[in-house]
Amino acid sequence: MLDCEVIIVGGGPVGLFLAAELGQRGVSVELFDAKSGTSRHPAANANSARTMEHFRRIGIASKVRSLGLPADYAPDVAYFTSIAGDELARLHQPASRDAVEWAKGHAFTWPTPEPPHRCSQLYVEPVLLDAARSYPDCHVHFSSRVVDFTQNETSVTATVESDVGDTRTVTARYLIGCDGPRSFVRKALDIRLAGMADEKREFMGGQMDAVYFYAPDIYRVSKRAPAWQYWTFSPRQRALIIAVDGAGHFIMNVQLREGEVADEDSVRRRIAEAIGADIPFEVKSASTWTAGFALVAERFGAGRVFLAGDAAHLFTPTGGLGYNTGIDDAANLAWKLEAMIKGFAGDALGASYEAERRPAALRNTAFARGFADGIGHVRLPDAAFEASASGDAAREAIGDYLAFHATGEFVIPGVHLGTRYEASPLVEAEAGSPPPDAANLYLPTARAGHRAPHVWLADGTSLFDRFGPGFTLLCTKAASAAFDADALQRAARALPRLAVVRIDEAEVAQAYGAGYVLIRPDQHVAWRGDALDLAFEAAARRTVGLCANEAALVTQ
Repeated sequence: MLDCEVIIVGGGPVGLFLAAELGQRGVSVELFDAKSGTSRHPAANANSARTMEHFRRIGIASKVRSLGLPADYAPDVAYFTSIAGDELARLHQPASRDAVEWAKGHAFTWPTPEPPHRCSQLYVEPVLLDAARSYPDCHVHFSSRVVDFTQNETSVTATVESDVGDTRTVTARYLIGCDGPRSFVRKALDIRLAGMADEKREFMGGQMDAVYFYAPDIYRVSKRAPAWQYWTFSPRQRALIIAVDGAGHFIMNVQLREGEVADEDSVRRRIAEAIGADIPFEVKSASTWTAGFALVAERFGAGRVFLAGDAAHLFTPTGGLGYNTGIDDAANLAWKLEAMIKGFAGDALGASYEAERRPAALRNTAFARGFADGIGHVRLPDAAFEASASGDAAREAIGDYLAFHATGEFVIPGVHLGTRYEASPLVEAEAGSPPPDAANLYLPTARAGHRAPHVWLADGTSLFDRFGPGFTLLCTKAASAAFDADALQRAARALPRLAVVRIDEAEVAQAYGAGYVLIRPDQHVAWRGDALDLAFEAAARRTVGLCANEAALVTQ
């Protein structure tokens, strides 16, 4: 007998988002996490445009965008000798209150209803928790650890221990490991990580000390406008300080040198050196972590057990890609779990998760590694720390490079929006070549496998808000006035909650290049064409794993 349909191991942002989306889809969930509650130490601090689009789909984007830095606080990225010292370079970014209107005016660069938002995991997790718990069949249990699981052809049974010593078993159709970089689930499946590990750099390549502290006087002693990220370079250390709330709370990351330890005295010395002024500060918490990883699991699951987030891939956090790749994992997996559980597809659909998401993880770890190289190998000449004409020239020169790097790492719509699944077994590849997969340029396309292009409609609303929670058949201005209702009805039998949406606007027809477009629940294009014919019916079946040769889906 089943206790629920999905067990989630891990209650970080990926596990909580997956629980919320499954809850919204009417799938019963039991989530277990060993922690006593949501995070108390800031970690991920950047929500990508794609993550914010997923948050919009489950109804929490506005709430998340209201959190973090004050609405009028520009989340700039700035580089200094010290925060109270010389500014070397700065990338200006719009404040949260202006971000959506700014994106409308920069639609060529950011064609999205949800531009990136700088907000710590510290604030995002409680929103995700509330969203998950708003569904009656979605239960989140903290202080509870999954210590074992077994699976058979029809179910997975997990053994759960609570902090008070109680033990129980829970049986579900599927189990998802969202339990982080040291994933118990991944190790239990004997799945290895492959890729680059322990790369050494001057920064973002070794043992890192992360310190959460309170120092509101930073804003008083700085000679410049506030920033979201403060990168500091001194003769003895480099530091990355991130503003958490714009009111004096910061998280600082410093790379430990050979033989250094993260004791209380050294932590306080490092903070003082990065600030560059004698001001009071309060250390609230600290942790250590290792930079220099670009690792991806060799498999993303086995049988009825899947991996998502840090359990499936490890990043050096330049570009903020680890957490955001995990959210995209969960968005890809959620609708597939719904389809398998509710009988719209066979279990063969599950194989497409690895086929789509593992290449995406390899892509994103490569981007993050490149960003880490771009900042981690920078070396300032000794003259950059001199108060002289040669010092001014050195600082200007290094500032030119840092400004170039900042654009390369943080103006990355192609990374955020350009993930594509053209090689997926769920997609019939289109003829011709797709747009380039570049970090700093995103060229929208409605080719099968790509994220559906976004368009602001004539009434000022987002096209994405017209899509249904299941599959959407978008009928554009180019569609024929009458379509084959029988073909649509036959296709609908294979598709969860198919919504038919007609938009008679020329810009939409131009963006999609076809009369009819089948869009998946995760907003990727499944198929496009100019007739609801046999090709449409075949695409509808294929996209939920009901292709003619299901064995081929399992092996690809």
